[in-house]
Amino acid sequence: MSLTPNETVALLIAVSFAAGLNVYATVGTLGLLGHFHAIALPPSLHLLTDWPIIVASVALFGVEFFADKVPAFDLVWNALHTFIRVPVAALLAYQAASSLSPGEQLAATLAGGMIAFRAHGVRLRRARP
Repeated sequence: MSLTPNETVALLIAVSFAAGLNVYATVGTLGLLGHFHAIALPPSLHLLTDWPIIVASVALFGVEFFADKVPAFDLVWNALHTFIRVPVAALLAYQAASSLSPGEQLAATLAGGMIAFRAHGVRLRRARP
């Protein structure tokens, strides 16, 4: 089942924002929802439904959950994840927009990265004492 362009845009916005906050929870949730057919993922994102990807993302989410509890480590963790969350969100947006034209796919990739960067920036501001 393919997504309509409006559904693709909605998926891009939601996934990019969520990945900017916590990329591991986003990938794990997408993987589980896709695996159990609760949502229709674009064919280019079906890789997320494989159990090794789901298990790895849930395990990394667990690490991040405990990393958030250590104040100094939390700041370093979030700063380093600027270079992980934003590119992964842009990659997810690129893959989700694979059914669109190349120009639209590029625009979706840039928008996904910018949305994730904004969401991540809000998270960093919240983490400061």
